[in-house]
Amino acid sequence: MEGTQKPANADNADLSAKGANLAGLMDAAYVFMGLDGRIIESNASLETMLGYSHKELIDHVFFEKWATPGMGSALADSVISDRVVRGFTTDILRKDGSSMRASINAQLVLSHGDYNRGIECIVTDISASGDQEKFDETLRNVTGGIAHLINNQMASVVGTADLMRMELQDRPELAAKLDRIAESGLQASDVAHNLVDYADSGEHEAAQDIDLNDIIMDKIKTYKQQVHASKPRNIRLNLTHDINPMRGNFRQVAKVFSYMFDNAIDATKNDGLIIIASQNLLIQNEKTGLNQKHIMFSIEDNGHGMDKDTQHPIFDPFFSTRFAGRGMSLAHALKIVQKHKGRIRVKTGAGKGSVFSVYLPVSGNQ
Repeated sequence: MEGTQKPANADNADLSAKGANLAGLMDAAYVFMGLDGRIIESNASLETMLGYSHKELIDHVFFEKWATPGMGSALADSVISDRVVRGFTTDILRKDGSSMRASINAQLVLSHGDYNRGIECIVTDISASGDQEKFDETLRNVTGGIAHLINNQMASVVGTADLMRMELQDRPELAAKLDRIAESGLQASDVAHNLVDYADSGEHEAAQDIDLNDIIMDKIKTYKQQVHASKPRNIRLNLTHDINPMRGNFRQVAKVFSYMFDNAIDATKNDGLIIIASQNLLIQNEKTGLNQKHIMFSIEDNGHGMDKDTQHPIFDPFFSTRFAGRGMSLAHALKIVQKHKGRIRVKTGAGKGSVFSVYLPVSGNQ
């Protein structure tokens, strides 16, 4: 491809060949796409990796196959800004519905045959690598140790603040400051618990049949008993009564709904509206062409919503638009949903509220 910049592959090898089709010469998975993510050229390695035919990929938006909303736009923005991006990691959905952890090296191309400006990418599957498995195990061990240390220290901080408050009952101005210290200590402990949850694979827990409506109603009951008085919201339910059961990890699926619901609470003001729906769906399997049973739940709020810049990193660990929560909940929710071979879709806009929809296969589809 004369006059084309070389793709930023891991080994920095010279992969271009004058007068030849670069994609056809490469063993690595290769894709050239427009800045909007529309695939213009791909090679057999990429097609084999994802399970799609060449025809199924060309002219389709590559980013739509990425499991995390906004990550595709984030890559495009980075390439436009920096021209070359290496080691960009994201999860890509294969045709069979499974998730692949990918590392992407990309560069901006100013001319590619008949096309002006686009992005050349080398895609590497790192989901099955021994290094990734070792990293996951190390992550679980390290976060467990960190959480233990934080909880021990914060227990001491909160306990000392409580004792000092009792001794300073005649000094209300100091008692208020001690309350803030204790509250910060409790928030730090919450962060530690969230770290452990994020690193926990849940693989040691047996799968079971799950009634999604039971999870929803249990959470609403807890909210009314423990939270409604301090954070009053109007909750509207639109549940399908004969919702299909799904097979999975009950505790983790319950966490997904809890995270999404708590996020809606924090996004709305007092007396704000939150609409919760559940539904049975048939979704066509792209590989077999057969319809498969899924369940979906959605949580819609009339809160402040999110602009484009805020939408991109909402599923990244530690990203948050508020101090409390530290941005771990949505990252953990996405991880759980992907493990259950599901998807999350987000519809939002600044000042327009948000709708988070979670799609999960029912029993027998995993």
